[in-house]
Amino acid sequence: MCRPYAHVHPFEETGLPDEQREADRYLWTKGKGGRARWLPLATEEQQSAIAHARSVVSGHDAHMGAPDRDLKSNLRRLDYALRKFGLTKRESGTTGHGARHDHLQGQYQDTTGTPAPVRGGGPVDRDLDRQARLRVARIAGHARLRSAGAYLGQSAVMRSKGRKPSDSPAT
Repeated sequence: MCRPYAHVHPFEETGLPDEQREADRYLWTKGKGGRARWLPLATEEQQSAIAHARSVVSGHDAHMGAPDRDLKSNLRRLDYALRKFGLTKRESGTTGHGARHDHLQGQYQDTTGTPAPVRGGGPVDRDLDRQARLRVARIAGHARLRSAGAYLGQSAVMRSKGRKPSDSPAT
């Protein structure tokens, strides 16, 4: 339900702190629990995708879904499009959600210079690992640093120290 005109804003309108600036323009979307999430439009591919999206919507306030369909119907249409382009477990070995994991793991590698632990990456400086995990959690729309572990695997720092008592479930 992305609105490629209404949901794209300059960095100055995001309310993000200056130290988090990664691009001049950001895409607004809803994250978990309805929280606002700002995705940087930092690459040529992202800029091209927004330009293409703007060229195919029916108006300035239109969303990417078919205007005559509800959300459920548009999600089925998205599944159809993913199958048509071969983004299925059977054809490409991944799914739309798998592509999300791949992208987030790439963000970790871009930040640290090392593959994510789930991809066999080696030890990373604790502060750099934390910075990368915060970035991944933020891009994924999560509020907690620990949520990045679902995409990246456990950091080598945490594996070497074992679980902290505060990380274990309450009994």
